[in-house]
Amino acid sequence: MTYAVTRDLSADTGNPSTDPRTGAWVRASSPATAMVLLALRTPLGTCPVDPGLGVDWRSVDKLRTSAPADAVTAIRAGLARLVSGGWVADLDATAKVRAGGVLSYSVTFLDVRLATRRTITSTRSL
Repeated sequence: MTYAVTRDLSADTGNPSTDPRTGAWVRASSPATAMVLLALRTPLGTCPVDPGLGVDWRSVDKLRTSAPADAVTAIRAGLARLVSGGWVADLDATAKVRAGGVLSYSVTFLDVRLATRRTITSTRSL
């Protein structure tokens, strides 16, 4: 049994997943994953309701050799409120810059309320 109900979101687009047979949205197996996805897909300062929500992707310069480490730092900072709020724990992030300035990253964490590990893998153009 889950502790909340929310839509399953695509890690790459942020769009809700739908059942192709019925067109109804798919229930997320982990609401904490939906919160992490929302934070990762929101550039810091762009949410009018909560300007503190999101990741400061502008701080990651794809031309610098430190870009992967800078991305991990930005991801950790963007998800810090979920860690301090007790929604996620044991947060781990990795990143690398691929050809064309595409950042690929992976975020693994513990959904505290479900006591299950989750992994999100996605890409972002820088």
